[in-house]
Amino acid sequence: MAENLEEILKRIEGDADLIQGLLAELCAHIKEPLTLMEVCGTHTHAISKTGIRRALAGKVRLLSGPGCPVCVTADADIDRFIALSRMPDVAVTTFGDMLHVPGSESSLAEQRDAGRDIRIVYSPLDALAMAEREPDKEFCFLGVGFETTAPAILATVAEARKKGSNNFSIYAAFKRIPPALRMIAAPPDLAS
Repeated sequence: MAENLEEILKRIEGDADLIQGLLAELCAHIKEPLTLMEVCGTHTHAISKTGIRRALAGKVRLLSGPGCPVCVTADADIDRFIALSRMPDVAVTTFGDMLHVPGSESSLAEQRDAGRDIRIVYSPLDALAMAEREPDKEFCFLGVGFETTAPAILATVAEARKKGSNNFSIYAAFKRIPPALRMIAAPPDLAS
């Protein structure tokens, strides 16, 4: 039975020799130079830090893309996140990178410092586990990211439904990559 991606990534995490071997094998199959776009600064940092950029040099040219979905979250969405945090018996759960993005008047970090129940999680499943432990409180996970993050978040919603968890919800504020790519690829006179 085929391993799922998460199992494969756990197995290779931290194994520099294996990763370098996989990158060398990948490069051996690239016949003509490719240009790929990483989507946000986190990707750019990880690609450089892990040596992937160096390992792919001459075979793959990496370009920085349209930007981080967290950084381009609309003020109106952040203001709504904050409004949720002000509701009684509501805990807002989010990835840590969302905390310091400003809304029109405040940020989630400032609201947390003011006593609002805003919790950092590493997975939407962490938020669901919190909801199960505290059934008298509503837990809202902030679904911010590109469409690639949506399946894991929506799978968590399906899991909550399967378990009968009625106190777990998401605020969907996903961004889509294709419109950004169309704008980037548009002739210069049409892009403005």
